[in-house]
Amino acid sequence: MKSARAKTPRKPIVKKGSQTNLKDPVGVYCRVRPLGFPDQECCIEVINNTTVQLHTPEGYRLNRNGDYKETQYSFKQVFGTHTTQKELFDVVANPLVDDLIHGKNGLLFTYGVTGSGKTHTMTGSPGEGGLLPRCLDMIFNSIGSFQAKRYVFKSNDRNSMDIQCEVDALLERQKREAMPNPKTPSSKRQVDPEFADMITVQEFCKAEEVDEDSVYGVFVSYIEIYNNYIYDLLEEVPFDPIKPKWNSCSTPMRNTDFVPPQSKLLREDKNHNMYVAGCTEVEVKSTEEAFEVFWRGQKKRRIANTHLNRESSRSHSVFNIKLVQAPLDADGDNVLQPEFCCEKSLQIFKNLFDRSDKIRL
Repeated sequence: MKSARAKTPRKPIVKKGSQTNLKDPVGVYCRVRPLGFPDQECCIEVINNTTVQLHTPEGYRLNRNGDYKETQYSFKQVFGTHTTQKELFDVVANPLVDDLIHGKNGLLFTYGVTGSGKTHTMTGSPGEGGLLPRCLDMIFNSIGSFQAKRYVFKSNDRNSMDIQCEVDALLERQKREAMPNPKTPSSKRQVDPEFADMITVQEFCKAEEVDEDSVYGVFVSYIEIYNNYIYDLLEEVPFDPIKPKWNSCSTPMRNTDFVPPQSKLLREDKNHNMYVAGCTEVEVKSTEEAFEVFWRGQKKRRIANTHLNRESSRSHSVFNIKLVQAPLDADGDNVLQPEFCCEKSLQIFKNLFDRSDKIRL
């Protein structure tokens, strides 16, 4: 007898509407900022929770017949002027942090003109923590008791992590603590009063079903993209005001001239993921430590902006939160080797633009 030929199984028929439960790859939200003064003219109207309508201001109605066009735009959700930081976080950022803790990458991207409220939304203001401190708070609330000791995870130049044994990690901790000016953040230091009120989140939030048979580590980095150049905002670049600097014309520059840091290179790792080579990654153990690192980068960014006039539409900043997860052995005492390690990132991207700008993702 001839053997019967195996039939290729048919692909299951996807019924219409069965995709509705899947998440959209990109969700676009709109937050409307309240007017600065009560007598200002409002040019935007919230029609419903997904639609806004733009009105041409008085004096700018350019159509010949005196009439003007009102344009409507639709979003996944529109947040009005009375939306709180907590309400915004629950809808926009909470799902991204939950996905990060369960092994998925995420991107939180703010886009708007100068003065539109990006900084208030992302970092917050005194008494009203923004999305960034709330994301950090949720991460550390979720993994707090399962964090590996400092320096068990160690970043390398291949966009991956090495794992040190407990003895080597202890020796490195002692070495760093003995330094006169340790660069590693410490939970023992007092929180900077400049941002202490921003990171105080009243509402407790954490992810569910965290893997308790693993240990976790959190690493942050902060870069700025300006005119297709990538700058590491956490890089410690010494500046000697006595030693003369030389410009492209081979003439010494004035000691007061600002020398910008070296631009970083964008590379591809073995898993075909893009990363910034040589970018500083700092291990942090709490929301306070992470925001301290972010604030340090913000200060350096302000200094560079003053000297290089970077407050323009071509300035983009990316704060990257990398969550590293590695399983423990059967006894629950030792961390398994790097091949079992899982690394995922939540990138918080802030962009400035003007009327002529176009964004490409």
